[in-house]
Amino acid sequence: MKKLISILAVLFSFINSAFAENKINDLKTAEEKRAEFVLINMQNDYIACYSFYKIGAEYVKQSDGKTNIIEGIEKSSDNSLKLAHDTGEIMGMTSSEMSSKIKQEMKNQLAQIDSDFNNASILLKKYGLECKNLIENKKQRISFWEKKAKGKFKNE
Repeated sequence: MKKLISILAVLFSFINSAFAENKINDLKTAEEKRAEFVLINMQNDYIACYSFYKIGAEYVKQSDGKTNIIEGIEKSSDNSLKLAHDTGEIMGMTSSEMSSKIKQEMKNQLAQIDSDFNNASILLKKYGLECKNLIENKKQRISFWEKKAKGKFKNE
């Protein structure tokens, strides 16, 4: 988590230094858009994983799963939520804005399984590996979004 915050701080530091050095306005705008794109998408990933893990934990509870499995899933959920909030704070979001995004994602995922936890395997197929990788290797996901941002904002 500290590494993620360090990476994001470096990213913003780069943007701030570009402004301080009076770079070409178009370059500043593109850099700012790239950084915002990465942060928004990382936060969306964390929120999706938070919801996935919360729903997964409830499914395991309802299935009379082992306590240590439930605790592990809930720990991943808590970690995802913390990272989502940390990223939101970097972007200057309020707690209310973040809560709203989380509630909407939870609604979306519950709709995918028709609010029936027995259908949780649908979410497992969609989010399981991605969320596991996100938690274990944040740098890889940041790099993924940085590459997407460069492609998206290359002509600005």
